[in-house]
Amino acid sequence: MLALCTADAVSIAQDGDRETAVQRNVQAAYERRGNRPLWVDAQGRPTLVAWNVVSRLRAAGEDGLAEDDYQGADLEYEAGALASEGRPAQSDAAGFDAHLTASAVRYFRDLHLGRVNPRELGFHLDHASDPHDFAAEVESVVSGRPLGAVVAGLRPPFIQYQRFRQMLGSYREGDPERARQIELAMERLRWLPDLQGEPLLVVNIPMFRVWGWGVERSDGTPSIEMSVITGRARATRTPVFTSRVTTMVLNPDWQVPNSIVRKEILPALDKDPNYLIRNHMTMTGDGRALRVRQSPGPWNALGQIKFVLPNVHSVFLHGTPAQELFKRDRRDFSHGCVRVEDPLALAEWILGQDSEWTAERLLAAIREGKTHTIAVARQPRIVVFYMTAAFVPDEGVIRFVEDVYGHDARLDAWLKAGKVRHP
Repeated sequence: MLALCTADAVSIAQDGDRETAVQRNVQAAYERRGNRPLWVDAQGRPTLVAWNVVSRLRAAGEDGLAEDDYQGADLEYEAGALASEGRPAQSDAAGFDAHLTASAVRYFRDLHLGRVNPRELGFHLDHASDPHDFAAEVESVVSGRPLGAVVAGLRPPFIQYQRFRQMLGSYREGDPERARQIELAMERLRWLPDLQGEPLLVVNIPMFRVWGWGVERSDGTPSIEMSVITGRARATRTPVFTSRVTTMVLNPDWQVPNSIVRKEILPALDKDPNYLIRNHMTMTGDGRALRVRQSPGPWNALGQIKFVLPNVHSVFLHGTPAQELFKRDRRDFSHGCVRVEDPLALAEWILGQDSEWTAERLLAAIREGKTHTIAVARQPRIVVFYMTAAFVPDEGVIRFVEDVYGHDARLDAWLKAGKVRHP
C-alpha cells in the first residue's frame, strides 16, 4: 500500500512557496488520515474525488480567483499520467497527492478568507477572528462529503457575492475592466465575518451610500438607504473597519479635533476675529493646548444626531447642517467621519419599532435643545467598507463607481505582484 511521510508531503507541498498557514493545514490533513494518501488509491491512481477536486480548481475563476494559483491544469496532467500508467511510481503518486492537497487547502483558504490579509492594507476587519479548520474540510471531502456543499459553505454568505458570481462571466466577455472591479469586490467580501442573524448597516465609501438590513434579508433588499458624505480623498480618508452602533446623542456638542483647530480654526481666526462667536464656538487653554467646543444647535457641524460606533479611528456617523452637499454626485468632503442625509430616519431604524423612542419623541427631544444620550438596546453591526462595484437588488444590475481613494488600484497591484497570503 502506498505510504506518505507527513514531512515529505509538506516538503512537496511547499515547492516554490513559503506559505506557513498552508503548510500547517497540509500537515494537519495528513495527520488526520494517519499519514496515508488522500487522493490516490492503493495502486497510486487518482480517485474519483481527486478528479472532482481538480475540476473544481480549474473552475476557480468562477469565484473571481486566479486559476493559475491552484495549478489545476498541471494537476489535471499529473492525474492523467497516473491514470494511464500500468503501475504508477510511488514517488509520482506521492507527489501528485501532496500537490493536490496543497492546492485544495490554498483554494479553500482563498475562497473563505481571501487572498490578501486586509490588515496589511490598513483595513481593520476581523474576518479571521473565528479560526477555521481547513484541514477538516479537506478530510471531509476525502471521506465523502459532497465537494459542492463544502465549497458553498466556504463562500461568503452574502447576496452581493452570489450576484457577482452569477454575472461575472458575462462581464468578462464584454467588459474586462468592469469584470476586474467585480473580482476585487468579491475579494473584499471574503474579508468580512459572518454577519447573518443581526441588523446590519453598510457604508460604501466610494458610492457615498449607507444601507441597512434587518435580520431577514433573504433577497438582499435593504430596509433603509440614504446618501452619505465621506472623508476627502486627498487628506482625510474615511477608514475601513467594522463596529457596532452603541449609542446615539441628540443635540451633540462638537469637541473640535486638534488637527482641525490648528489647520482650520486658527487660520480662520486670523482673518476674522469674530469667527468663534459666529460659529457658536468657545476656546479654552493656552497656545500649546487649545480646546475648541461648538455648542449644540442647528449650526453644529455634527447636526442634530450623532451615532457612536467605538473604533480606533474615532470615526462616527452624524448629521450635518450642510444639506446642499448631498446634491453632488461625488461627496468626499468630510474630515473622516460619515455624514448621513437623514439622521432622524436612521435613528428610528436603529432603535427599531419596539423602542419607546418613536420619531415623534426623538423630534421633541431635539426641539428641547438639550443634549441627550440614548443607549441602543439591539446594537446593529456596522461595516464601513469600500467597493467600487455593488449589486442593486431593486434594479437587478451592478452599479460601478470611481475608485476615489485608489484602493482598487492598490489591491489589484498586490494581487498581480503575488502578495496574496495570510500569515
